[in-house]
Amino acid sequence: NPAGLATIRNIALEGAFQRYPDGSFETLGAAAVRVFQFDLGGGYHYLAFSDSSSIRDILVWVGAGVYRYGIIAAGGALKYGSLEDSTGQVRRSGTMDAGLGIHIFDLMTLAFAVRNLADWRVSGGPLALPLSKHAGFALNFTDPQETARVLGTLEVVWTRGQSRRTVLGAEVGVVVKGLGLVGRIGYGAPPEGAGQREVSVGGGVVLSRLALDYAWQRRTRLGREVHRLGARFTL
Repeated sequence: NPAGLATIRNIALEGAFQRYPDGSFETLGAAAVRVFQFDLGGGYHYLAFSDSSSIRDILVWVGAGVYRYGIIAAGGALKYGSLEDSTGQVRRSGTMDAGLGIHIFDLMTLAFAVRNLADWRVSGGPLALPLSKHAGFALNFTDPQETARVLGTLEVVWTRGQSRRTVLGAEVGVVVKGLGLVGRIGYGAPPEGAGQREVSVGGGVVLSRLALDYAWQRRTRLGREVHRLGARFTL
């Protein structure tokens, strides 16, 4: 949801890496900056498949902008995606997202987003970019500026041609003077064809402005025992 950029204070940087048991790997990176009541951000998402796959890699670039007025934030994003198969053929397409967020301080967020509102072919054959609608809710049961951290999330996803999905998440931890540990668990129906288990678990280390995160999932379509490492820096 591009409206999520409105929660940053000045600058935010983040990245993640994941290797799959079949030899595939995935990376992503993003950055955002706040300019008065506007938030501007951009990032990439890259997935390289194993040598035995019919797909060589998938690359997505995105740029987003958000305007915040009080507790309400609205924004949009432009995305460019390319898919290269094992024969060297490349398909490229563009699309756009839109999002709305209601951010009540650091305590609660209610958000809505529509992904792949429209798409256009850049080159090669078409890419399947189904329209999806998202409604999300996040609630901090404790003040996140205090020692205890208790957070709950809920997201409902409607994707064209697929069944409705609901995903739940929880985070519990302790942070003292900017240093702490948090644990996380997520449960929900995965996207069709992903081959994922319904449950994922993980945790993180909070080092003042820097957060280091780890997530584990038992199975995806690309293999079992999947591990993801991430880092986030805010200022």
